[in-house]
Amino acid sequence: MIKDCKKTNIYKTPFAKVLLFLFSAILISISANAQQPYVIGSEDVLEIRFWQDSNLDATVKVTRDGKISLDIIGEIQAAGQTTAQLERDIIRQISRYNSVISQAVVRVAEYNNQKVFISGQILAPGKYTYEVIPDLWTIINEAGGATELGDLGRVLIIRGGENAGEVVTVNVRELVTSGKLQELPQIRSGDTIELPRTPAGLPASTLSQSQELRNLFYVIGEVNVPGAVNLERNIDILDAIALAGGPTSDANLKKARIISKAGAGTQIKRVNLKKYTNEAIAGRVFIRPEDVIVLPRKSGGLLGMRVTEWVAIVGGISTFVLMGDALGVFGN
Repeated sequence: MIKDCKKTNIYKTPFAKVLLFLFSAILISISANAQQPYVIGSEDVLEIRFWQDSNLDATVKVTRDGKISLDIIGEIQAAGQTTAQLERDIIRQISRYNSVISQAVVRVAEYNNQKVFISGQILAPGKYTYEVIPDLWTIINEAGGATELGDLGRVLIIRGGENAGEVVTVNVRELVTSGKLQELPQIRSGDTIELPRTPAGLPASTLSQSQELRNLFYVIGEVNVPGAVNLERNIDILDAIALAGGPTSDANLKKARIISKAGAGTQIKRVNLKKYTNEAIAGRVFIRPEDVIVLPRKSGGLLGMRVTEWVAIVGGISTFVLMGDALGVFGN
């Protein structure tokens, strides 16, 4: 006896719905995280290499009208193109004169087109250049943070470019302490960030009103003398590591971290000390009260440091929350 079989739409089964949901989520995630290639702009410095003829190699700066000049082909438009597009354009033009040249590599050595200016009550004012301009709070921290008289409640953004002259006032302190960093106004190339002086010139209150930060910082991991160090004004990360006896031979200089208190939580900044010392990087990385500098091992042992060092440091750091966050970082 043959029973009638009902036709089933496999796309409506629970299993198929789950698969479709997961597939859609993956596509959305890939789309959201796809980073757009950098578009070359004026004043960027480019390194151009021809592996078939190194005599043609050049390091050039994009002019204000967006052009570069190369041997054989002369001027060529660079601004407005990605490195891949410029590579194809160079080969297309140079092959007219030298058919042997079929490949070129273009690398942005200095991102000078995407620039932001920061001034006022900031530890390291000046011009900062980026491949991708970060958020306002990150820029302030990269410039060393506010001075004692810096008013984070009235930070001014003076727009450049198409909206030149427009002024936006931002209460950075309130947005940071309330965890609303996503509400910070976007910073664009050409903008100026101004940290004004506090009213009556009185010292500004810290982001964390509930606790007083001690004038110390901590260095742990692969340094010769780990522990707490007295903080003096305008000490950067290199000064700090030197005061801790310098790095050991096992130190991973590419993965240094600075853990800073930010209200009730922490902030983590990663620093490649190799680039910091060997390349021209805009602005120094200054150390603030109760910062923790972590210098892990190359081999990546137990959290990148000796257990005895953790025991010594836990007794000296004022909050276990900070150390908990540090452990979370190494767990990523």
